[in-house]
Amino acid sequence: MTQAPDKFDLPSGPAKTVRGRPRDASKNSAIIEAASVLFLELGFDGTSMDGVAKRAGVSKQTVYSHFSSKEQLFGDAVHAAIAAYYPDRALASVEHHTLEADLRAVCYRLATLLMSERAIAMFRLLVTAAAKGPELGELFWKSGPAEIQIQLAAFLQTWVEKGALKIDDPEKAGQQLVALFKEPAHFKISIGIQPMLSTKEIDDCVDAAVASFLKLYQV
Repeated sequence: MTQAPDKFDLPSGPAKTVRGRPRDASKNSAIIEAASVLFLELGFDGTSMDGVAKRAGVSKQTVYSHFSSKEQLFGDAVHAAIAAYYPDRALASVEHHTLEADLRAVCYRLATLLMSERAIAMFRLLVTAAAKGPELGELFWKSGPAEIQIQLAAFLQTWVEKGALKIDDPEKAGQQLVALFKEPAHFKISIGIQPMLSTKEIDDCVDAAVASFLKLYQV
């Protein structure tokens, strides 16, 4: 089979600016985790920096020394939750790179994220918030999903350049790939008419998606 390129360099996420003393990593993680839980439980408007501080077991001053605003905290919490599922992270765990193996690894990692309870809860939160305006949705998109789309398109382009795929628009093809393993399960789970998927069911969705994608684009 066609082998993948030896190197797959992609941006790892938005750069963070740290002012003053270096941030305490353990406190930073505790704040992000506390914020993630509260945003899902109370929504964006219902979550306060005071509440985050109490749940994280730190002072409000400490929260503000790490995050200048609730918007920044939300964005960083989203990025922290999503970054581990970026395509480049999935590819790092593949021992023998082939087109099918890489596609499956990337799809499985993303499917595990999108079908998780937290992701479903965040989707519901964003749909509710959308009635008030696009601001929260735009912040969410720029904090993680936009980077996934960029990386996914770049990943597919590497295989186009190797002659294994024939794709005119890698970004659109990447969106199609996600739709193949995501729907209709994600929508049904989101509206409460289907239970969360088991590992076996996610595997089946990914297998079917990869097979369909290869029929569409494999040379």
